[in-house]
Amino acid sequence: MATTAARTWWCRVKSAPIEYPLSFGVLISAVKTSVSDLLVQRVVERREEIDWKRNAAFATFGFFYLGGVQYMIYVPLFGRLFPNAAAFASKPLREKIKDFRGLRDLLAQVFLDQCVHHPFLYFPAFYCTKELVMNPKPDFYRSLMEYRGNVKDDLIALWKVWVPSTLLNFAFMPMWARIPWVAGTSLFWTCILSAMRGGAIIEAETMAGGAVTGASMQIFEDGLKDIFSCPIEMDPDLCHFCVSASGKDQVGWGKVKDDSF
Repeated sequence: MATTAARTWWCRVKSAPIEYPLSFGVLISAVKTSVSDLLVQRVVERREEIDWKRNAAFATFGFFYLGGVQYMIYVPLFGRLFPNAAAFASKPLREKIKDFRGLRDLLAQVFLDQCVHHPFLYFPAFYCTKELVMNPKPDFYRSLMEYRGNVKDDLIALWKVWVPSTLLNFAFMPMWARIPWVAGTSLFWTCILSAMRGGAIIEAETMAGGAVTGASMQIFEDGLKDIFSCPIEMDPDLCHFCVSASGKDQVGWGKVKDDSF
């Protein structure tokens, strides 16, 4: 009986994204966007107190835009613009390679999503939502001017994550799975967006361009704190170089012969 009940429950859960794609996408998008920002605030920024207004801005954006608006774009709108998209996604890889019309539509979907949708709808909606939730007297013109100043870094960071993900999404995912796939990728992307545009300690150029700066070093040290900790009490007036190693002991390593070392 328990096994039968568990199977029934799992079948219901598994069928939820197919039967209720919009509701499922809205719920998942809101939760994962909130969790991503909380993760950045706690782990990356090391905040003692959570900025709940900022988190509410991300959750609101996830609920209304990522779950609702993006569903309308990726499913009904793209479904009409590219009526063969669902059939192309269900084909085996060998047939996909031979389907030149399907490949053309695939590239067109990626172009519209990454070069039209995100620059002109996604980011303006994000900046305006953040302004609306976090400020008592929202100034949408100011938020759009902020986006105008950040647009280059925002798009570079976006394309590094989303171009590969979008290719996989439009090439292999059935229509009902598009929003869950986007939500999964967005869990990682929202952490980047939160670090770039939610707080003050992360430099946008570091997240977008991959440059090694003080901000990127801080993230690395926070993530690998134990590696950078040295058990020896050091004189703050002197320069020090601390090396740690692990593994099996080797002959000659167990004893330091030269005390001056």
